[in-house]
Amino acid sequence: MSLQSSAGTWPPGRPEIPPPWPPKGPPTWPPSQPVLPSWLEPAASGLESDLAAQLLEQRVIVVGGRLDDSAGNRVAAQLLLLDTRDSAPITLHLACTEAELEPSLAVAGAIDLVESPVHAVARGTLRGPAVAVLCAAQQRAAHRHTMFILLSPRFSGDGTAAELATLAEQHERQVARLHDLIAGATGRTAGEVAADLDAGRVLTAPEAADYGLITQLL
Repeated sequence: MSLQSSAGTWPPGRPEIPPPWPPKGPPTWPPSQPVLPSWLEPAASGLESDLAAQLLEQRVIVVGGRLDDSAGNRVAAQLLLLDTRDSAPITLHLACTEAELEPSLAVAGAIDLVESPVHAVARGTLRGPAVAVLCAAQQRAAHRHTMFILLSPRFSGDGTAAELATLAEQHERQVARLHDLIAGATGRTAGEVAADLDAGRVLTAPEAADYGLITQLL
């Protein structure tokens, strides 16, 4: 004897058994999506870009953090762009806790290239080769609590002995250029500047004024 139901035919007295749960095998989940807080890159980079554009309209360039190839190329391009627009002074705000030698010299070279006068303002900490950028400017000022760290850039490289020798020679020439820039701005000899860089001399803003790095305290 069997019973008929809408669900099918079942032997008498045997309850309907639901399908097993959870199903056999590993569970499947929807693909994970990265969770980005609203304050991360998209909004921040957009805000920074807008601020940079507004500052450029006022002929102001800000160089902060690490002065590497990317930052150096950006600053050089901005200097050249502003120079083609007008001959009014360009203000360069510097606060570089780290700086690479070649980009620093490249920005200093761009300052020499443009016809517009460049006024540099140091704030926070200016360390290592970034001092070359300051010394290339026609006017040099600093906030009273600015710290200057004179430091010789170190050399490192990869390659064959011949390649390393070539890189070392190029590095020495760049270091000599750094010494000349600082010596030319401060009125000191290149030898004296080299000794201070090798010693890692630290200067407060008033001491930097006495040294000749800056001509005005803000």
